[in-house]
Amino acid sequence: GWMEYKRSRDFGKTWEPPMIYTYSKQYFQLDINTSVMAEKAVVTNDGTIVIFHLLCDISENPLWEPYRVPTYSRSFDQGLTWSKAEEIDKDCGRIYDAVYYEKEIFVLKFCNDARINWTGCLPEHQYKIYVSNDSGASFHKRSVIPFSTYGRGYGTLCFLKNGDLIAYCYNSADEYHADYVISHDSGRTWEKPEKAYFAKKLRNPQMIAFGDGYLMHGRSGNTEPDAGNFVLYYSENGIEWDDGRILAKCEAGYGAYSNSIIVDEPNRERVYIHSSHAYADNKTNILAWWVDKI
Repeated sequence: GWMEYKRSRDFGKTWEPPMIYTYSKQYFQLDINTSVMAEKAVVTNDGTIVIFHLLCDISENPLWEPYRVPTYSRSFDQGLTWSKAEEIDKDCGRIYDAVYYEKEIFVLKFCNDARINWTGCLPEHQYKIYVSNDSGASFHKRSVIPFSTYGRGYGTLCFLKNGDLIAYCYNSADEYHADYVISHDSGRTWEKPEKAYFAKKLRNPQMIAFGDGYLMHGRSGNTEPDAGNFVLYYSENGIEWDDGRILAKCEAGYGAYSNSIIVDEPNRERVYIHSSHAYADNKTNILAWWVDKI
């Protein structure tokens, strides 16, 4: 199939009818065994929306691998139309996160084509930071994150209150601990990797700063006990996390792929979170939550 999306003009209270994401549907109609999915997006100060795509080969088994070169598009009219898709670089892989901070877009890309495995298994499988300071008109590589990538995958970026940049990735061999690393100079150099503990496990992590602390959400791992739930954690410092709470129990196949965004309503700031949820086998729909400051 192809991607469709909805727009809201009232801070998420109501949604317009779905719109076809033309770039994704065009690939479907070409019948070349490539699926285009949109995983991340940012909005810059000038109103430009930059959306990042995962391109998957769907002719082989497993169905969504290997990965092709990811792309991105821009919209200058609040998502009504989109620019021609561009590549950040020529490496196959997956863009796991994108954040906008102090007029720069920061992109976390895992350069691994998933021909052997979607987690890292070769020395050239690296997490890289790319940056744009012109609202996505161009990107340049800023650094390679010093993660040991063997058995690692997924990832998230977040700026801490003191201006440090933190990056997390998933360890398939230890779902109770996620690797993290901190940069004090906006991703130019990095400290040595450390580990953070997650009491209910954590896969495909998504981190966001909110209020006086930080939220982290994702799937409660793929290994029993209690695999496949959608779980939300809170931290005051972005490193030490509470015991978490389950927002949605796994009922069928695995879902719990999620995203979140700060919504600045007049006189109120909220977090909107949504997650895929499997209702039959691995067929999914979307569940959504609002998080308010207390």
